[in-house]
Amino acid sequence: MDQLVRAQDGGPGDPPVATRTLGLSEVTSRPTTVKCMGRTYGAVAADGSVVISDVTDITRSVVLGTARPDATGVWDVRTPRGARLAGARDLLHAVAVLREAGWPPRDPR
Repeated sequence: MDQLVRAQDGGPGDPPVATRTLGLSEVTSRPTTVKCMGRTYGAVAADGSVVISDVTDITRSVVLGTARPDATGVWDVRTPRGARLAGARDLLHAVAVLREAGWPPRDPR
């Protein structure tokens, strides 16, 4: 399960762009968008932690939780209410852990 981070969007005839997994420490105060499991997520670094939100519905984004580095280099992932979840080393893993904790999604029907 790899997260795709593209340096640029190419056209149909362009060669493929190298992809890699984005580490949580690489997220900045500028929003980072990730598509994973059919949904779109946003991540923003603030005050030493990364805030992760589900932004699939652009009119109503939902904060899923935060990730903050601990002394061992693993990121402590927590829900908005402070419940501690599994640790994560990259952004995709943190998104997956938060999505699993919030499953099923609470989208209006």
